[in-house]
Amino acid sequence: MDFFPQVGLSHGDLSSYEEINQKNSRPVIAVTMASSRQGSSVVRHLSQSGVFQIRAITRSPHSKRAKVLANLPNVEIVQGDLLEPESLKRVFSGVYGIFGNTTPTKGWILGRGSMVREYEIEQGRNLVDVVKQLADLGTLKHFVFSSVCKPKDPLKNEPAPGHFTSKWNIEEYILINGLKKLSTILRPVSYFENFDSDLPGVQISESIFPGVVRKDKVWQTIAVDDVGLWTRAVFEHPKRFLGESMNIAGEEMTGQEMAALWQKINSKGTPSVRYSMVPRKLMNFIEHDIALMASWIERAGYGADLKALQVLANDLDITMTPLSCWLKGKASANTKKRLSNIDLQRRFAP
Repeated sequence: MDFFPQVGLSHGDLSSYEEINQKNSRPVIAVTMASSRQGSSVVRHLSQSGVFQIRAITRSPHSKRAKVLANLPNVEIVQGDLLEPESLKRVFSGVYGIFGNTTPTKGWILGRGSMVREYEIEQGRNLVDVVKQLADLGTLKHFVFSSVCKPKDPLKNEPAPGHFTSKWNIEEYILINGLKKLSTILRPVSYFENFDSDLPGVQISESIFPGVVRKDKVWQTIAVDDVGLWTRAVFEHPKRFLGESMNIAGEEMTGQEMAALWQKINSKGTPSVRYSMVPRKLMNFIEHDIALMASWIERAGYGADLKALQVLANDLDITMTPLSCWLKGKASANTKKRLSNIDLQRRFAP
């Protein structure tokens, strides 16, 4: 059952992370896949809290992304791999909390795409097995797992995309291992950032707002940064969130509405913006599981309750990112890029 807490934080909720600090000088939270988009957002927000020491786990500790994270306050970069259980035991040693996320992405192959369900299942099994060991020792106090939003209409759930069912199966594995009371499950919807992906035809331009679902279908989305926002809130208020799960989203709009919003924000000297759906047959060929996801969104739909989330966000004094704000950042970046190109053309003009 999805979690929508009652309005009104108790004194115990407000002081919960202060109580943590009284028991530990600075509780350590381990973040898996820390250099990924989602992992980076979690590391940034936990660092900003000033409450926790963050152990940022990555397979490539010397990468550019890892070096950026290493410059944040209270962040330590460590090498670890979800496919190597022994490395997880080492990097999770002595931690107060763990943020765990997994990925199905394993390199693109013609006829298969880039998403491999079994690849993600293996990561999830390794992660939960080590969490179980730490829970049995009594050292781990809070495990946050990032899954994916459950459907609005569960009777229309099948067929669900493999990179959804893999995460839901990992959720079930958490439960059968007796970890419910120790865990919080966050279930984000599609990211705003997916509108600027590496997939052909899925990049925002001056005149096109791209997507994979039909233009008249409502589509719940979220900024990847908000996963970090909610994760910080969950770790700061353990009494409120332990043993709970929640679908999280930031917007609920049709493709046409998104295109109109982009037109309004990026209107200076640009042609009219139209919403362009990547043809389903083409998407099925390029990335079958994304095509399956698009059909699932149109049929079953993401099931986050945005009104309840907004009440909770207000209660926790956090601000979710609206699509308009994210698009303004995109427009600003585009303007800077255009000005930079104009400057280069002037410098090297004959």
